[in-house]
Amino acid sequence: MTEPEAKLPTPCDVDESEIAAYLESHPDFLQRHPKALQALQVGHDAGTAVSLIERQVQSLRRQNEQLHSHLEELVKTARDNELRVQHLNSLAGVLIAADTPKSLVEGLRSCVHRELSVDALFIGILGGEEVAVGGIHALRRDSEEMQGVTNAFRRGKPLCGPLSEGQVAALFPDAGDTPPQSAALIPLGKGEVHGVLVLGSRDSKRFVPEMGTMFLELMGDLVTTACRRHLGADKL
Repeated sequence: MTEPEAKLPTPCDVDESEIAAYLESHPDFLQRHPKALQALQVGHDAGTAVSLIERQVQSLRRQNEQLHSHLEELVKTARDNELRVQHLNSLAGVLIAADTPKSLVEGLRSCVHRELSVDALFIGILGGEEVAVGGIHALRRDSEEMQGVTNAFRRGKPLCGPLSEGQVAALFPDAGDTPPQSAALIPLGKGEVHGVLVLGSRDSKRFVPEMGTMFLELMGDLVTTACRRHLGADKL
């Protein structure tokens, strides 16, 4: 007489949550019971069956790719921030060294061309002839130059994007056959906007509306301080 076969538990007798909890608390279970591992089948997205180990490898590979991508983004952001700090340091050095409004404008133009690939520069400040010195333009409420930068006055924060033909004609009349196609309009002034710094580029994609403006805001603060030193605090 043979011994009765062991009765297997039916689905009703099994509490899946207890099984899951047991496996979580015993992560080496399948390693100690390789037959159980071989018997397992996990449905694949394509409809085929793969082993649990293969499934785990695929999951780990995806996680690794995501982490690697995130790490690359962090490294790129760190490098970009380091480069911006270097640019600001160079700009600050130029502005501190300038001893006249003319040397300020010339040094600023040379610095932004070298550091930021800027092809044209315009500085305009509200006022009359008293501010029109050393390459700084006097902005009058009804002037064409003012019309070209009025959006920067209204918003009070840097604006980036394409330049219209009217803006090019007003701000960069000596641009020649290769005028700037895009620009950054940076408000100048302490508390209120009293002037604008315009950085122009022949590259239509150099300054685009969706780009960040924190670096430009910091640049505006530095240029404002330098201009106040030469023109007087009451002008900005």
